[in-house]
Amino acid sequence: MKLIVLDMMKFNVLIVLIAVLSFSDVIAQNKNEKEFRISIDQYPKNTQIVLLNIPKNAKRIRHYQETDEKKLSYESKFKFKKYWFSVEFNSDGVLEDIEKTIKEKELKETVKEALYLFLETQASKYSIIKIQEQYLYSSKISEVDFLNAILRSSSSINSNYEIIIAIKSDKEWQLKEMTFDSNGRFLNARNLQPDSYEYIMY
Repeated sequence: MKLIVLDMMKFNVLIVLIAVLSFSDVIAQNKNEKEFRISIDQYPKNTQIVLLNIPKNAKRIRHYQETDEKKLSYESKFKFKKYWFSVEFNSDGVLEDIEKTIKEKELKETVKEALYLFLETQASKYSIIKIQEQYLYSSKISEVDFLNAILRSSSSINSNYEIIIAIKSDKEWQLKEMTFDSNGRFLNARNLQPDSYEYIMY
């Protein structure tokens, strides 16, 4: 089975399909995430040293406050060298992770093989909507150095892979966020609510 990265039109059609279906486990365990556009001045002060290091030639820089009913965080998104990046801080302004959106063809072959194997055991059909390299911050280096290393695509920092996927199992489509380690081994998954994830493609 081949991984398929959906374009925006196919994504919208699939979201409508999922939204009208009823599946009980989505109610039991989900990721009900909301985001609101804010100004950088509304961020905690200690985030500024990192955000000021976003490249001058980065495009479409946007700042958001996010909440999932349990947690508040701040996320800045921008496009740099043809890639979308997001930089996320917790409510205290401490850097949590940096994510970089990539295409399926950019995955290592060993990672793709591991993903194929896992997904084919989980669903009769599936479609990849979005793939992100997820770099979890470690205090071994400064937050600024960490950001710069990711922007340089440093091979010395391993990433997880965060994947938004629509899967069909038992005749029902579900929208999920799955996380895999740097070798493509499954780590965890959460159900997503389509109506709270309209910004999924950005």
